[in-house]
Amino acid sequence: MDSRLLPQLESIFSRLKTPLVLLDSTGNSLIPKENIRFSLPKLDRPGTPVEKEGRLYQLSAFQSDLVFMSPLGEADQVRDAFLLCDTLIASAMAIYSGSNDVNYAYQRILQNEMTLAEIDAVVDEYRIPANVKRCVLLLHMVQVQQSSAYDILNEITPRIQNDVLVVMDKHTVALIKDVTGVEDADELRQFALALQETLLGETALGVTVGIGDVAENVADLHESYRQARRAMEIGRVYSPERSIHVYRSMLLERFLSDLSPEMAEHYHGLLFNRSNARLFSEEMLYTIEMFFRKDLNLSDTARQLYIHRNTLVYRLDKVQRQLGLDLRKFDDAVTFKMLLEMRRCGNNKAKAKKSRL
Repeated sequence: MDSRLLPQLESIFSRLKTPLVLLDSTGNSLIPKENIRFSLPKLDRPGTPVEKEGRLYQLSAFQSDLVFMSPLGEADQVRDAFLLCDTLIASAMAIYSGSNDVNYAYQRILQNEMTLAEIDAVVDEYRIPANVKRCVLLLHMVQVQQSSAYDILNEITPRIQNDVLVVMDKHTVALIKDVTGVEDADELRQFALALQETLLGETALGVTVGIGDVAENVADLHESYRQARRAMEIGRVYSPERSIHVYRSMLLERFLSDLSPEMAEHYHGLLFNRSNARLFSEEMLYTIEMFFRKDLNLSDTARQLYIHRNTLVYRLDKVQRQLGLDLRKFDDAVTFKMLLEMRRCGNNKAKAKKSRL
């Protein structure tokens, strides 16, 4: 257990309703840090609580030399507290396990927690290339089970000399990639796609990727990281069907996400209201969405929907008669698309506001 983690974990433990003590494998108290030693029961099944002398003990499922202890209370509540703390420790230790101080330095750089003087110091200490063009690819995996995203991705992620894979938490790593010679964002998208295909083929797991802009030097890497994270957040709202999100390619989505919920709701309501409710059936909305995906091409859209071209024309004419917007014209299509997307903007911000209350 890295000593740097103990103060952070103790702060979390102190806020739990269930009293909980963290012990080492010999029964010494780590949290709280006291000169106390407990007599441990036989613990041979990680994640399974064992009762002894009025206390409940459980061997960590992620770290075999750690044991949780709590006075017997509501059994289910104690088990939930053990599980929560075990998961927190696994996430925290993923930052340090298999990593070293240079990983920690990169992490602080990405999170903008270093002054320029501190960055100069770690660049010199760890011989980090200071003025190489790099960008951040943020890789997020949900289904990592008892492993970590770093453990899985470290084995399959191709890297050149200046590329670095940085642990952010149990589910997330940041690939700081040298983009010298890379011409545009599409090459990075293709790299991310190839990584996804390799991961799926070898582990049957998926990964979501956010790609930031190019940083000219190490001090600007935090901005590329922020952009990659923002691309992933916005992508979940406006393109949930996609798993690769490039910040530079998301100008419209970034604009919409900056609108206030009230403004977004107002403009969305100009078209999508009670008087037009019958027009916008699920079938009609899906037709329009597919028409946009096919770049306003009538024939391609009709083939994709398995309908006659004239049927598609009839549906678009119906929209034009009722709204005055001809979606076959670029300007009208853009207007409709923006007003449609404003619904997602308003709904997402409303949910975020509720979650903070």
